[in-house]
Amino acid sequence: MPLQYDPEFAKAAGAGLVRYMAAPKPALHDIEARRARFKGALKKDAQYPIPDGITRLIHHVTTSDGHRVAIYHFRKTDQDGLGHHPAIVHIHGGGYFSFSATHSTETLIEYVSKSGVQMLSIEYRLAPENPFPIPLDDCWTALTWIHSHAESLNIDPNRIAVMGESAGGGLAANLVLRARDRSLSPPLAKQFLIYPMLDDRTQLDTTEGLAFFTAEDCITGWTAYLGKEVVGAEVVPPYAVAARNANVEGLPELYIDCPQLDILLPENLEHVKKYVDAKIPTEFHLYKGVPHGFISLAPTASISKRAIDNRVLAMSNF
Repeated sequence: MPLQYDPEFAKAAGAGLVRYMAAPKPALHDIEARRARFKGALKKDAQYPIPDGITRLIHHVTTSDGHRVAIYHFRKTDQDGLGHHPAIVHIHGGGYFSFSATHSTETLIEYVSKSGVQMLSIEYRLAPENPFPIPLDDCWTALTWIHSHAESLNIDPNRIAVMGESAGGGLAANLVLRARDRSLSPPLAKQFLIYPMLDDRTQLDTTEGLAFFTAEDCITGWTAYLGKEVVGAEVVPPYAVAARNANVEGLPELYIDCPQLDILLPENLEHVKKYVDAKIPTEFHLYKGVPHGFISLAPTASISKRAIDNRVLAMSNF
């Protein structure tokens, strides 16, 4: 049976998905065309209003090269100044070269409202203007600042997790490696990887042409992040490509989900297998008939709502 979109998802995504899939694809390595194409297709509002009952704080932390990284901090207003609560450090997606933390505002507010977990989203610098290791270092600086300021942020330092979608998932996967190797204490409690970009060697479309995020997009993103001389090489720098790391011992519990119509599915399955083989608690969800970014493409579809509910449930038990 040939692969196809879930009918309800396709109806909810509407003509926008049809136009996107039918439009001419940008040339390989054309960053600006892809930035415009992604932002035009995904329903992400950088100016999403903050509703009553939610507090948004903006923190800034300075990196070793003098850059100020913004951290957007969301929590329930009734937690302001009271107690110490679990928190998730969030890293947005965008192929390593697109979007910003503010584009995730609506989704993060939904997570906070439904789970009660605080969310802190990092405005890391983008490739190719800022290639590896700059984005990862920005995230590490933010994570360690949050970790060391947990008391004043009303965060329980024993219940800090990381989360990322797509390229943000790749950064999160490498962040947990660095945290383990540098003996972050208390250690990270959990990781949430949402269709993460984990392997720079991915070049094949396994979706029969239904991928929203194409092989050319993937190659463009990895090349922007690592550079043409490094991407696909036999040896890559530590913490650059999570799939190149064979040792997952001592890493935190894993939650991961991925759509079936996603070129990243094979590498996501390989990642899950590493954790299962190492006997690390692992939860994996596969969503049939939908592509990369499906929640942003069709937030009202029942499969999108189910994915959000599954994530919220996992957020409520670490």
